[in-house]
Amino acid sequence: MYKRLIQIVLVFCLLIVLSLTFYNYFYEKELKIEKNVETQEKTTKEKINIIQEKKDNIIYNLSYKKFDIQNNFYQIEALEGVLKENDPNLILMKKVKATIKYLDYENLIILSENAIFNNKSFETNFYNGVRLIYEDQNLSSDNLDFLFDKNIAIFKDNVRYENLDTKMFSDQIILNLFTKEIIIKAKKDLEKIQILKN
Repeated sequence: MYKRLIQIVLVFCLLIVLSLTFYNYFYEKELKIEKNVETQEKTTKEKINIIQEKKDNIIYNLSYKKFDIQNNFYQIEALEGVLKENDPNLILMKKVKATIKYLDYENLIILSENAIFNNKSFETNFYNGVRLIYEDQNLSSDNLDFLFDKNIAIFKDNVRYENLDTKMFSDQIILNLFTKEIIIKAKKDLEKIQILKN
């Protein structure tokens, strides 16, 4: 009789262990798969929302116009601009062209691949392939800080100036946009500014 009772208890214990194993292996796995699918769907929706927000911050073919205190006309255009999330006054621009039209019908054109533009103060930091074209003169550099309020343009890093018969290389050129006078500087006093004449 005890043998039979022990056999029944052992079979019952075996069934319980098998049931628990089956439940843990198959049912828990299904729950984990469902949770993973839900998590992936949630992260995919979040990524789509982030991408959509970034798309919402992109402006195509933008243009800003302003007159200075001497009534000269300033316009900056870009093929694409992205509003910075933390500062909506700043716009990251691509393929940028800025034009200053003076009252005496002279034009000064600034071109660059990129720029950071402040739409309140009109201060602009041009970078990547910066070029200034004024009559037969070309000025290029790695960076240009355009300070609209002070009417100054500061060309920095690898500055190259060319006109019909002169080439010049420097670290920095400061251009007064009213008088069109320039100040040429080297980063260190001991470094020389190189001027080549044809």
